[in-house]
Amino acid sequence: MTTKDNKSKEYSECWVVTSKGAFSSNQIFAQEKKDKKADVKKAKDVKSKQISEKNYLADKGLIPLPFEVSSLLKLQGNCSYFDACVKQIAKDVIGQGWTIQAIDEKKENEAEKQKIEDFIAGSGGDRDETFADTLERSIIDWGVIGWWGWEISKGDNDEINGIWHVPAQTLRVHESHDKYCQLRDNKRAWFKRFGLEEDINIKDGEPMADSGSDDQANEMIYYRNYYTGSDYYGAPNILPSVGSVLGLIAVRDYNLSFFENYGVPAAIVYLTGKWSKDSAKQISDFLDVEIKRTENAHKTIVMHSPEGGSMEWIPLDMKQSKKDGSFEWYTKNSSMEVLIAYKMPPYRIGIPEKGSLGGSIAPESTKIYISSVVNPLENVVNHLVTKKIIQDGLDCKGCKFVLNGVDLRDKDAEIKRQQMLFSMGAVTSNQIREQQGKEGYGPDGDQYHVASNYVPIGEEGVEKREGAMIAELEGLKAKFDEVLEKK
Repeated sequence: MTTKDNKSKEYSECWVVTSKGAFSSNQIFAQEKKDKKADVKKAKDVKSKQISEKNYLADKGLIPLPFEVSSLLKLQGNCSYFDACVKQIAKDVIGQGWTIQAIDEKKENEAEKQKIEDFIAGSGGDRDETFADTLERSIIDWGVIGWWGWEISKGDNDEINGIWHVPAQTLRVHESHDKYCQLRDNKRAWFKRFGLEEDINIKDGEPMADSGSDDQANEMIYYRNYYTGSDYYGAPNILPSVGSVLGLIAVRDYNLSFFENYGVPAAIVYLTGKWSKDSAKQISDFLDVEIKRTENAHKTIVMHSPEGGSMEWIPLDMKQSKKDGSFEWYTKNSSMEVLIAYKMPPYRIGIPEKGSLGGSIAPESTKIYISSVVNPLENVVNHLVTKKIIQDGLDCKGCKFVLNGVDLRDKDAEIKRQQMLFSMGAVTSNQIREQQGKEGYGPDGDQYHVASNYVPIGEEGVEKREGAMIAELEGLKAKFDEVLEKK
């Protein structure tokens, strides 16, 4: 049978007669096509039951990071200014030591102090991590990433018996703010917020009724450097200055590449005459391989040119001296921006700087750095350790944790000031000794003294001074005469 479709094209149609009726070829093909679609759909339904990391985070209510933290870690590892600033802050905050003090000086509790010191001494458990290491690594996380976490374990009496640093780049915060998940090498470990009554499973973060089980999650003390871009994560101070860090790395890489080539700029080697076919390649290989890098400096190439042949070396002007000047200016400004991000005085990371008038600005910049960076971090650590660990975790209500501040005193200037006050009768020798942390001289040290060379203003004062001097001279003459008479 021949028929036409809607476009008036002729085509042949075949009919098949069966016991169930007659079917055209078009109907059969349409049914086969429909069956094939069903088979394809059925095949698509066969898929893996695994979930991606992204789906896992979303399904578990974990908030994604506001920025790629691994990039910040790479920047720290490739920029000496960034790395030095962060580590110096950690040393200034934690490296000065600490003391355990009584909140009420009139109520000293030696038993509580000893309990706290015992916990600090053994806080790392079987891990090679001291209490100082935990605090210092946390400050480094604050400087590089913008938040930190402390893992807290508790014993049978519900008192804490261990504390460890948790790498900040591995942490994800739950949308409830009550749970945290550590992601590392496709492994996951859950923690609950410190002080949360409900226990959760360390494997999936789900609530569990069997308290005391090995699957019970530890607690976590979490702190973040406030960041307007996230309600869950913080941000490091370096974030606005990432461009400067990248620029410093680019300058380093460019100069490294220049010296690896032994400073040979792009050039044109012009051969004239009947050179052999391999000559051009041999010269190119020598320039590209043999004289690159500083260990190959001053190598010499010897060539036999053909009769009438010559070689002309035409270097391309790279103006490296101008680039060096530009790089020096750019490096200085970029490094200064990194220092400004952390308010770091240059001399504290080994950079000598002078003020515009030739005088050192170190004292002023150090005061700004201490008051705006070090002291606020010390206050945070003091509060968290005192409130969370000592009072809530160890049930020692009468003691507090105090980090020792950076000693900024100018010892020479302080001694001169004490000497001036002593000579004016404003302080006693015992008071000065007490300021220096030393024991007094006893009752004799409580006397006030005035320098003898001070006299009142005016003629009367001068006359009194002259009279005193004449009296002393006469007394000295009398003693001298007495000695002569005895001889």
